[in-house]
Amino acid sequence: MFLGNAHALPIVGHIVIDLTRGPVHISAGPSANSNSMCLTIISSTLRNRGRVIWMTRELSHNDKLLDILGHHSENEMDRMIIIEFGNNISEKVEPIKRMITTLKEDDLLIVEGWCESYGRTKKSDCVLMQELAQLNEKMKIIITSNSYEDASGEKRGLNGWMVRGEKSLGEIFRTVWLTKIENQYQKVMITDGDEQKIVHLTKKGFEEKN
Repeated sequence: MFLGNAHALPIVGHIVIDLTRGPVHISAGPSANSNSMCLTIISSTLRNRGRVIWMTRELSHNDKLLDILGHHSENEMDRMIIIEFGNNISEKVEPIKRMITTLKEDDLLIVEGWCESYGRTKKSDCVLMQELAQLNEKMKIIITSNSYEDASGEKRGLNGWMVRGEKSLGEIFRTVWLTKIENQYQKVMITDGDEQKIVHLTKKGFEEKN
């Protein structure tokens, strides 16, 4: 896939989440824009000569793809495979399992929207995410889902927001939270364990600012 770079914006976005510590599950709150985070990390991976397999429930709008990925050369874009899986993730994964096993430590598998944003997560989807993480321990892997509110009123999780599939995936995937900062234009808080940092969303992706 080559988007063309004639009208691309300058490079700014870069990896703002540590991917060297094992599989990551990004849990995104309302308006936190996990899609732009995914594209930012994809762009950084391509820029650092890595390969990318990007699986997404629904492909981003073309203008957004151009803004964040449009500066990449044809050779860089040739290192990325995009798979739009809709509601059939298991059917789309099966044909590429062998390819996943060939990914190296600088390469990335990213599964955006691995589960539905409503109701209980399907056991089969959780098992599939476990399987993907165990297929290849060298590669970097990110899965994303939307956070949901704790109905118990006990403010569990992160300030009352819960991560989907935590019981099944919590021992394999490290949860990284994305939270939109209220009344702060285009600012998102990343919470990774005890560490927190603010990133800014631009048309070119997420970036850190001093």
